[in-house]
Amino acid sequence: MSTGDASGRLIAVPLKEFAGWDGGIDFVRAILEGLLHDHSQRVVALIPRPTFIKRVRKVPGAVLRCLKALVRGKVEWKLDLPIRPEVVCAALEDFVPRVQIHIYPDSGRGLRSALRRLGACAAIPCIRPMPAGSPPWVGYIYDFQHRHFPQFFTEAQRAGRDAAFARMLGSASVVVCNSEAVRDDAERFQPGSARKIVALPFAPIPQRHWLDLDPAAARRRHAVPERYFIVCNQFWIHKDHPTAIRAFAGFRARGGDPGVALVCTGTVQDYRDPRYPGTIRALIRELGLEGRVHLLGHIPKDDQIALLRGAIAVLQPTWFEGGRGGGAVTDAVALGVPALLSDIAVNLEIVHDGCRFFPKGDPVGLAALMLELAAAEPARPDRAELVRRAEEGIARLSRALADVIGAAQEAR
Repeated sequence: MSTGDASGRLIAVPLKEFAGWDGGIDFVRAILEGLLHDHSQRVVALIPRPTFIKRVRKVPGAVLRCLKALVRGKVEWKLDLPIRPEVVCAALEDFVPRVQIHIYPDSGRGLRSALRRLGACAAIPCIRPMPAGSPPWVGYIYDFQHRHFPQFFTEAQRAGRDAAFARMLGSASVVVCNSEAVRDDAERFQPGSARKIVALPFAPIPQRHWLDLDPAAARRRHAVPERYFIVCNQFWIHKDHPTAIRAFAGFRARGGDPGVALVCTGTVQDYRDPRYPGTIRALIRELGLEGRVHLLGHIPKDDQIALLRGAIAVLQPTWFEGGRGGGAVTDAVALGVPALLSDIAVNLEIVHDGCRFFPKGDPVGLAALMLELAAAEPARPDRAELVRRAEEGIARLSRALADVIGAAQEAR
């Protein structure tokens, strides 16, 4: 499957490792926007089609998980199939025909053959080193959370991440990441690596239709009141929902508008600690916030964005992020929505009038900021201003991508 014209040099964007998580697709979308800004080049998204062998290899793992469940007295069967190409294509359909879509057999040989057949002159971003014979390529490293919070990972996961990053830093001539904090961590944990790593600029880019989404309609669909703060994170321990919930209780206790609610989107589970969702619900009961804290679970992205647009502010109490502010704050800045963030180093890289910071893990400090915003909500930028800011961000990102691709080609 392919679309687009036949002029200009071709840049390939491998999607295999990004396709299985929402943050990965969001990152790829930003990369595509940056690449498309340069009209002298074409862009192809490479999407793998699982081979029969790869599907068969999934079965032993599913059998082992089933046996372990039976030992615990449970009946459980889950076969984790690879991401289907049509699902990935649907996530990028608004880029067609500006982006060429190419589906290839999921193997190193299949990828190398696709790159050769298409005539790609470079590939970016690559989570894994590209196979021998590939065109110049730019690597990607996401974060070192396993080093900062080893308790959230198994020994095998920590070793696997370290080995993967070592391979990347040993193989790639240029590597990109989403923050200076990740670049600093790479130098800290693998000295000498920072010389080949480039932190991409902060470039919040709203999808075109986001500016037309109706917050009121989304509120009705999810039974959310008119005024609310919002947290748009998965319920992982390091996202620190308890600080947001305690801050909301403090907001109410200190005279905040009693009609204001706290809305949380994201699947209410953490695979690392099945008990964690129960502690969140117990905290809500303990603080007397039943009916005022809305746990919506995983909802459609457009509904989440519509609710974000209508919020007083997005709360981001996180202990750790690989990118500045995480996806929720990036979306908030793109939409002109205020953001209240923990003061961890990666968040402090954001320089933006709409972002304010509180000490990590401090519900009192967060509650104070919530009271200020709810009492006097600042005017928000209009549509034209948001579009202008997005275009500036795309231009910055485009220049950075051109530089790293050029560096990879020169090193070749």
